[in-house]
Amino acid sequence: MNDQSIAIAHGNYLERGGAEALSDELARTFDAPLYYGFGSDEHVSEDVDARSLYEDSPLSAVKKSVFLRDLYYAWNAQRIPELTDYDVVVLSKNELSWYVPEDEQVVVHYTHSTPRVPYDLFQQRADSLFSRLYAFVARTMFLPNTKFPDKFVANSELVARRLRRYWGVPDEKVEVVYPPVNVDQYENRETEEYYLTYSRLIPEKRIDDIVRAFEALDAKLVVGGAGDEREELERLAPDNVEFVGYMSEEEKVRRLGEAKAVLFNAMNEDFGIIPVEAFASGTPVLGVNEGYTKYQILDGENGRLHDPDPASIRDSVEAFERDGVEWNADEIAAFAERFGADRFREQMREVVADAVEAAAIEPHAKQTTIEQL
Repeated sequence: MNDQSIAIAHGNYLERGGAEALSDELARTFDAPLYYGFGSDEHVSEDVDARSLYEDSPLSAVKKSVFLRDLYYAWNAQRIPELTDYDVVVLSKNELSWYVPEDEQVVVHYTHSTPRVPYDLFQQRADSLFSRLYAFVARTMFLPNTKFPDKFVANSELVARRLRRYWGVPDEKVEVVYPPVNVDQYENRETEEYYLTYSRLIPEKRIDDIVRAFEALDAKLVVGGAGDEREELERLAPDNVEFVGYMSEEEKVRRLGEAKAVLFNAMNEDFGIIPVEAFASGTPVLGVNEGYTKYQILDGENGRLHDPDPASIRDSVEAFERDGVEWNADEIAAFAERFGADRFREQMREVVADAVEAAAIEPHAKQTTIEQL
């Protein structure tokens, strides 16, 4: 692949999260420039050559509205002249997947999930006329216009199933490559007397149910992260719940290593970086029995599974207090190795190389076709 020019294309860099960290890693893996739609370079790693596509547009104010932003991508991302000179484009997320590639350009789409509300969360979230209309339009418009990639890469087996079910992508076009987690930076430490949960404080993470579970527990909970729900969560929290806000990498590593267990309650998670970070620290995870989380947790071995409601979470904590888990810290940390960054780089290079090889048109094949005509 040394003679192939490669670009990475990502949707929004409006915040720093798992998808953004993954796109940064793609840029490092292929030593490639990273193009993104709306956002800011401040959310991109300093060692990545980042180039914004739309921030200079006089219409960039549409990024404040999810609906208008999606419409903007649907129209403008079809034509991205900045990408046409590259032999290979690796897409991350869905916003730029409207891009219509050049004839022999190879496209690999790393898919974090199919859109959530139009598909897997439709029954839970499409509870208004507007949300149902939005989901219907998204399903009608998106699928016929985004089938161009040579290969789809799913971040978990669950997302691979969504690709097959909702988008009709055939098995042979789907690979699973887990997101990269720098497992080597985490370490087990002497256990302190508290449980930990952290994430963006938004409704989909269901931190409120974790907080309510601790109302009747003789145990301490530390809540890390920032978000719109923090004020409401602090209002309903009992005295044994402490909020520490945004955690630096250093604080996160420390707390993951010393917490008794990490609680994770995200709604139908497509992968979930947080449980892997906990495992890499040798720390058990008490996680919700849905989404990909239920496949990461081996119940009773590296953690415990619960339903998303406070009563079930409380039962899980009490069972952990009483019985713990079967695996020790070293065994839990070893389990996390399958999600390491080195493995991600190796597998992504293989996927892209295979896609390039499969897309190649051999000269003798052209000649045979001409002779047949």
